[in-house]
Amino acid sequence: MNQKKITQFIEGYLNSLQNQKITDETIQQIKTYLKVIKVKSKDTLIIPGEICKDVYLVIDGGFVCRYIHEKDGAAKTINFYLVDLHPIMTCLDSFFTQTPTSCELRAISDSVVAALPKKVMDTLISQDEYFAKFHFEVVSTAMREENELKMKLIAYSAKEKYDFIIREMPSVIRKVSSKYIAEFCGISAEWLSKLKKQD
Repeated sequence: MNQKKITQFIEGYLNSLQNQKITDETIQQIKTYLKVIKVKSKDTLIIPGEICKDVYLVIDGGFVCRYIHEKDGAAKTINFYLVDLHPIMTCLDSFFTQTPTSCELRAISDSVVAALPKKVMDTLISQDEYFAKFHFEVVSTAMREENELKMKLIAYSAKEKYDFIIREMPSVIRKVSSKYIAEFCGISAEWLSKLKKQD
């Protein structure tokens, strides 16, 4: 994605904030502190043990959030972040508590995100009631979606998880590697291939 398209995307996003009655002063501060980061495919934006100090807006590409087991290092995909699916991204286990995360945010393709520091968001929340309301709605949605995915991870069989992805998150099927989909389903890539053949 070239710089012109990145700028257009951010301008569109900032303009959408005006529809939420967020003040021009707040929008200008967001514009000042918003940092564009380019991440190569398979690189990590956040690694386990880091404190996640930013919230990210996916502009291009996508990411998987993977829980990394603290003892054996085994990875388990627990969420997907794409432009058209969960575009607001952070490590929830770290962002609010400012303690080290157990997760990684790994790019599934060459990607671009816009990062806004938590400390800036906290200041804006205290200064602008409309931004505070917008932030609460975004956070509530993100936490609800994450909780729903966790319940599926716990309760669903591999086939049910795969069917859920096909039904509710078709962009994951189109854009995310089978490796991460298999991790999410809790099966090997070979078993995922067998599931695909059943459909």
